[in-house]
Amino acid sequence: MHTTQKIAAKAIAALLCLSTAAHAQESANTELDACVKEEQIMLTAKGAGAGVLAGLGAALFSNNKKDALKNAAIGAVVGGAAGFATAYFTAVDTCFKKNPAWIPESKIERTKAYAQVKKDTKYKPTEGIKAQATKIEMPTTIKAGVPMDIVSTFIVLTPNGAETPIVIERKLFAIVEGKETALTFTGRNSEERTVEPGEHQDTARLPIPSDAKADTQYRFEFSVSAGGKPVSTVKETVTVQ
Repeated sequence: MHTTQKIAAKAIAALLCLSTAAHAQESANTELDACVKEEQIMLTAKGAGAGVLAGLGAALFSNNKKDALKNAAIGAVVGGAAGFATAYFTAVDTCFKKNPAWIPESKIERTKAYAQVKKDTKYKPTEGIKAQATKIEMPTTIKAGVPMDIVSTFIVLTPNGAETPIVIERKLFAIVEGKETALTFTGRNSEERTVEPGEHQDTARLPIPSDAKADTQYRFEFSVSAGGKPVSTVKETVTVQ
């Protein structure tokens, strides 16, 4: 790591120590939490460059150590390409790759039986295997640092009512000042399941970074496919207040 990056890392690390509550992230356990914080510092420092130097330069003229560290960290974030809000999700991905056992299991449960869904959709066996994402339930606005639950509903139908393999995909995007960035979802991005026909709900919890700026938008996309048919996708967006 270059000297500038080391300075940035130390500055931000010190700031985090002074304001643990403000920068604490939702995590599955304390080990993941510690890993995410460390990775966030490294990611932000790598993109800081001259920005952190500007922050440190201003800090030298401050008699208050806490204010000086804040100025240095602000310089690093401004200089960084994405800042903490985006770095958080990259940090989670890095930690999960290092420790796959930390990846939370997705919760999928059947909410309507095959016969009911078949009747509601007027499904015919000649349609073959059918998998369709129908809706996403999640807040439209959220406060930074507050996790939210996302409930995605989908249906699966088969000609004979038998179980069938499906593929589920979850995608996340951040939209900041009109610029969209693909992020890594904080769970399983893609997985294969064998499910009974009927209606199902997939429940996931998405942490919102405490450093996410107001008006930042996060778009979640849920997709399902089966039987070699085209992917069916639904999407919703939440805005940070």
